[in-house]
Amino acid sequence: MKSIDHPHFGHLEAPSANETEVIWEGTASLGSSKVEVRLWADPDSGLDADELDTFATHLAHLPALDTAARAAIRENLRQDRYFIDHHADELDDADVIKRLTRDANGEAIGVDAFTAAMHPIRIGLWHLTGEADARIVVDYTIDAAASDELLAVKTAGDGTVTSVDWES
Repeated sequence: MKSIDHPHFGHLEAPSANETEVIWEGTASLGSSKVEVRLWADPDSGLDADELDTFATHLAHLPALDTAARAAIRENLRQDRYFIDHHADELDDADVIKRLTRDANGEAIGVDAFTAAMHPIRIGLWHLTGEADARIVVDYTIDAAASDELLAVKTAGDGTVTSVDWES
């Protein structure tokens, strides 16, 4: 189907060009924060109401998605803390790093403290029929004003985390 009216996203049109593009933009609330949301679609795939319903459900239950994403970030940083150390070195003037360093009391910034200080800035919903992985991508940053580097938590449509990737 090339267009659809959806209760959450409204009227959507599949892209007519030969590339995947944003077909809807909005925001979602997570606690007191607003997170930018973009729905991407492939011109060849059409639009699927069930998948759009799944996306809407995840947005309605964003705290659960955030909890799963933070657990994956925590595990990723426990295995390799270079993302933390890099930010501690490069952003030592940033308020969040100053606070985390002070709270660490002479020790290295802890994985749990760093993970808790990160916040989502963007959610990408990838409507690509036939693709099983990375349907939802939540981008987390420690300080968006000071760094363009983030951890992108990619999940399947069922909310299962498929990867945590360092991106910029």
